[in-house]
Amino acid sequence: MVKIRASCGIKGKSFSPKKFASLSLIPLDEAHEVGAIGLVGIYRGKPIPYGSATIQVSPKAEEEWSQFDKLLELVEASKEALSHSGAEEVYLSCSLFHDGQCNFGFSMCQLKRIAALNLDLVISCYTQDVE
Repeated sequence: MVKIRASCGIKGKSFSPKKFASLSLIPLDEAHEVGAIGLVGIYRGKPIPYGSATIQVSPKAEEEWSQFDKLLELVEASKEALSHSGAEEVYLSCSLFHDGQCNFGFSMCQLKRIAALNLDLVISCYTQDVE
């Protein structure tokens, strides 16, 4: 069995999730304004020098691959708001969870949409017990 969790990461020295929210109806997860105090990693207990957020369809891995198409729709609809809210680094992320052999691919339509967005695509694979 293979499950996928897809998201769009957003970062920028002047990226403001609040400004994005005022320009778009698309909800953000894990949103942090520039200067927010970090909770983990190298900025733990320190002001983070960039704003960040995530667009995701579901916080848990799904068996339904159409969720990726839903994520593409959200990102396509938010391109202008991302630009106007200071986003500098925007990327798509697919986390695959599997319990054996894992075959994975994109349709031609999905590849064209990813290319049209002009975003990096990160794919990570995990054994199912990591999920």
